Amino acid sequence: MTLVTALTLAVTLTIYFTARWYFGTNRNMFTILAALCCVGVGKAATDMAMFYRAGCCSEAARDNIEMHLGRLQGLYDLFLTSYNKNFQISHIAVAGREVCALTETKDCDIRAAEQHIRAMMEQDGFRDYRIRIFRNLDQYLDSLDELGNIEDEKERKSNSGVLDLLLSISL
Repeated sequence: MTLVTALTLAVTLTIYFTARWYFGTNRNMFTILAALCCVGVGKAATDMAMFYRAGCCSEAARDNIEMHLGRLQGLYDLFLTSYNKNFQISHIAVAGREVCALTETKDCDIRAAEQHIRAMMEQDGFRDYRIRIFRNLDQYLDSLDELGNIEDEKERKSNSGVLDLLLSISL
């Protein structure tokens, strides 16, 4: 991520300063091109900052989750952003009409995260889902075991849609 940011910045600066040196002024089409490249630089820098800020699922939690996951579909290391708060989700799994997630961050506002996920899902047409976020790994593993018992093959397609949505709204 840092390499991409550095390369896009280097390309942008090279375009600008080379054109300025060659033409003797910054009034040329390459200045406009360099200015447009700044959008990509800004996006890369923002992604880099959020990447370094976001946490990852711990190895111990990952190993335990893998033992309990079975045939469930899930995602690791999501970082969700809302207008007011950010939410680091270590793992999230979907089965039936239930979404269960684990956060290992102590300052994560669980209620706000549940409401944010619910709002995003309803906006995308996924209604009447029960959303639960846990801080305690043992409770989350018990929840995964329960979800593994209720998963139905018909639900897998809609569960993939929910997971795609969650992946698209996270960094």
